[in-house]
Amino acid sequence: MRIGFVFDDTLDVNDGVQQHIVILGRELARLGHHVEYLVGQTRHSPVPNTHSLANNVMVSFNGNRMRIPVIARRRTLQQALADGGFDVLDVQSPYSPLMAGRILSMARPTTGVVATYHIAPTGTWSLFGGKLLALVNGRTHRRVDEVVSVSDVAALYAKQTAHVDSTVIANPVDVKALLAAREQAGAKSILQLHGHGPHIVFMGRFVERKGAAIVLEALAWGERHGTFPGGMHVTMAGSGPLLGPCRQQATSLRTPIEFTGFVDEQDKAALLGSADIAVFPSTGGESFGIVILEAIASGAGVVLAGDNPGYRSTLLNDEDALFTIGSEDPDARARQLAERIGLALSNPAWAERLHQRQANLLRRYDVTTVAPQMLAVYRRAILVRRHA
Repeated sequence: MRIGFVFDDTLDVNDGVQQHIVILGRELARLGHHVEYLVGQTRHSPVPNTHSLANNVMVSFNGNRMRIPVIARRRTLQQALADGGFDVLDVQSPYSPLMAGRILSMARPTTGVVATYHIAPTGTWSLFGGKLLALVNGRTHRRVDEVVSVSDVAALYAKQTAHVDSTVIANPVDVKALLAAREQAGAKSILQLHGHGPHIVFMGRFVERKGAAIVLEALAWGERHGTFPGGMHVTMAGSGPLLGPCRQQATSLRTPIEFTGFVDEQDKAALLGSADIAVFPSTGGESFGIVILEAIASGAGVVLAGDNPGYRSTLLNDEDALFTIGSEDPDARARQLAERIGLALSNPAWAERLHQRQANLLRRYDVTTVAPQMLAVYRRAILVRRHA
């Protein structure tokens, strides 16, 4: 099968959608399929057969910073489609009418088209923007033969904005690669990162919705109430506009906190694997929870996650792993996270049961499980075209 992933953004960064198509594409290629990437402005792609088809500009949408295409030459798009000879195009959605939408309008009548939705709305304006974009893309979206959503949350977004039903197929995680990265880091390196005493790790962008401040609130609450065992220390990894304020907030705490800045992909598994508890307190805007699964596969003791719809879906509603992230009562969310950290560190049997449940999730989300599910959808889309 000749498969083309269509994505308006760049492959120069390693955010959620990029991980989805790169991990899935590599597995499809391993299975013998030919995979190409028709993407926005990309200079250093991690995968072969990448066609950089547009100049991009940075915008903010749905609580994220992303790049959208502004210049995509028609001849360039036509050439990529002609050279690719694709059986199916997998368009990452919602998509821009300036590039992906034009590719859909140019696709051969016999080419199957799948739209894969990744978005979870963050509020009324986000939902309104999605509906407006769906209205603009109405004509080209009629070219879509099958719709996939990476979670129930993304499926709801697709229904509310584009008024389409979808097949829910999870984001893929390359479990084998994560285990290999942990193995390559070595036990000595992981032990060094763990240090003495219980180790808590936060990893994410320092923006409001990723919740770094919630971790610091919980640490402050736990210190006031004697919730934590002695020797506990914290690593907060990532960069972003709130890094400075979080550093300042941490100066009032007794708990040792190291701010590492941005962590390279090759170092991520070792840091997550050194955690007794990995904490991801995102307040919303998550359609899935790839970072949760990365932490589990990397060997974190347990993962605690903010109770937003995307993370809840990924963790299959495991109440032990979820904590309140509502801003109406910051003291309540700080207390709940602090008490959950204290429970995980003081009750090894409880923590081990949670660890085993989380480890059992990996098979469900492994790319070797997800890829055949996507191939089945691709085949349906191709059949629709051939019988049209």
